[in-house]
Amino acid sequence: MAAHERREEILAAAMTEFSEKGFHGGSTVTIAERVGISQPNLFRLFPTKKALFIAAIERMNERLKRGMIEYGRQYPEKPLEAMAHGYRALLEDRELMLLLLQGYAACEDEEIRVVIRRVSAEIFTQIETMPGVSTRDAVEFYAQGMLLTVAAAMRLPEIVNDEDWAKRFLS
Repeated sequence: MAAHERREEILAAAMTEFSEKGFHGGSTVTIAERVGISQPNLFRLFPTKKALFIAAIERMNERLKRGMIEYGRQYPEKPLEAMAHGYRALLEDRELMLLLLQGYAACEDEEIRVVIRRVSAEIFTQIETMPGVSTRDAVEFYAQGMLLTVAAAMRLPEIVNDEDWAKRFLS
């Protein structure tokens, strides 16, 4: 397998592991086992556990931007509505939501904090610079998104038995 393909496999396994157990609880041994390689081979592609965690956070950010920001750009007449629709779809990916929260939880580490601040600022700025979106609109949208992220992590939709629960917040 090519190094690029192996790297993608490792990254997918890392996203699963870190979403479940966080930075400190996640195991590079487990990640290596999930893709059928040794831990030393994992470290040839990602030199440290922190580098792998940061790569997982970067991948999560790419998926958020593709699933929400790019969607908003396709509908410049109603970007917030379009991004809300995109984010509702992203909420279905519980692993992605948990990884986002695990990234915030790992912010006691300075390197991770720098990355989380940067990716959060990137997303906020991209929301804020959509046509017709004010800073206040962006703050409210971002805050509602965080509420929904936490609700998805708690599996709130299962508790309230409401498939359209997110529409109440992001409409």
